[in-house]
Amino acid sequence: MIHVNIWRKLGPGVLLAATSIGASHLVLSPQAGALFGYNLLWLILAAHVLKYPAFEFGPRYAAATGENLLAGYARIPGPRGWPLWLFLLSTILQGVGVLAGVVNVSGAVLHAWTGFGTTEILSVMVVLIVVALLLKGGFSWLDNLNKIMMSILAAATILAFIPIFPEPSEMLKLVVPSIPHGSLILVAAILGWMPTGIDVSIWHSFWTIEKLKSLGLHPDSKEEPDLQLRRDELKLSLTDMRIGYGLSLATGIMFVTMGAVYLVGQGSALKGIGFVQALSTAYSHAMGRWMAHVFMLTAFFAMFSTSYTVIDGFSRSFSEAMGHLFDSYSSQSTKRKTYLGFVLASALLACVTLLLVGNPVTLVTYVALVSLAAAPVLYALNLLCVTMHIDQPELRPALITILTGWIGVGVMLLAVGVTIFVKFF
Repeated sequence: MIHVNIWRKLGPGVLLAATSIGASHLVLSPQAGALFGYNLLWLILAAHVLKYPAFEFGPRYAAATGENLLAGYARIPGPRGWPLWLFLLSTILQGVGVLAGVVNVSGAVLHAWTGFGTTEILSVMVVLIVVALLLKGGFSWLDNLNKIMMSILAAATILAFIPIFPEPSEMLKLVVPSIPHGSLILVAAILGWMPTGIDVSIWHSFWTIEKLKSLGLHPDSKEEPDLQLRRDELKLSLTDMRIGYGLSLATGIMFVTMGAVYLVGQGSALKGIGFVQALSTAYSHAMGRWMAHVFMLTAFFAMFSTSYTVIDGFSRSFSEAMGHLFDSYSSQSTKRKTYLGFVLASALLACVTLLLVGNPVTLVTYVALVSLAAAPVLYALNLLCVTMHIDQPELRPALITILTGWIGVGVMLLAVGVTIFVKFF
């Protein structure tokens, strides 16, 4: 059996929460509350339920097989490497845009808090710091940093939420769907990036293997697996993932609620650079002006950690995919060079992008729509991996999880179709 204390046990799930509780929660959720009250509360729950299987499959596949999801993609039948080529295309298209979006929000928060410089200059500074830490740090440093960041953010948000806990009639809107007039683009964006992009499920499989190794375990698909050990690893990994996922769901609901209570009539402010100051009023209303500073600090922590995990995740994914596609990229030294190359290239292009776009809310919305377009493909590939490549029946997902997954793929496809129709017809 695996015996570790709770702090050491938590890790990849906190990284999942750190990546999730970023732009989707700080930008899209309060906007939903401010513009449409509690009417889109159901969407936060629906997005988490429909996407849950995709995010469970990352740690499940890693713990059950000892390999990451990209290794599973490489073994899907058909023309050699076709899922990896699709994944590479998605990674390149999203990598720059997602990084630009999250660091732009980081810069906006820091500028609103300190008044120093401009959002663009501070965003570039965030990129440079993140790149420097990635070049120097490692998984354990990232692991511990995010535990601290998420603890601070969760505590501050709960304190702001308790005084405005919704009435039962409003909480019913968690399970009563409605799509108010003018909300379709926001609905699509939330579906695309709530709790986060499906890509993160693949990163989670990387993080799970790293975490199990750091605990003294050895998930190695080349060795004959011990079934009991795999069960223990799976239980640990899924518990960690569900804690992070639950934290993302609760925080999303709280941010919609704060938007509905404190930010009604400020929808225009939430569509531009003033979104940070507008959102900070939700905290200062609850506990005084000093809480606005706590919010700014924790919001910056959340966005900084998201920036860190985003550039690390996309770069790892690119390196791993190249290693599976080309033998010349498969050695550890070459993977490291490929990783560093993607880090530097995506950082440079992200800086150019954020300087050109300027408005972090606009950038986040469009990046979320790109993420939505990639979601059905990656979701379906994850489903194929867990149904085809996990040999032991005891380690496979439950039938209800598989069925929910295919429903989720269908809903994502429908959302993509509706978004294309609304935008172009």
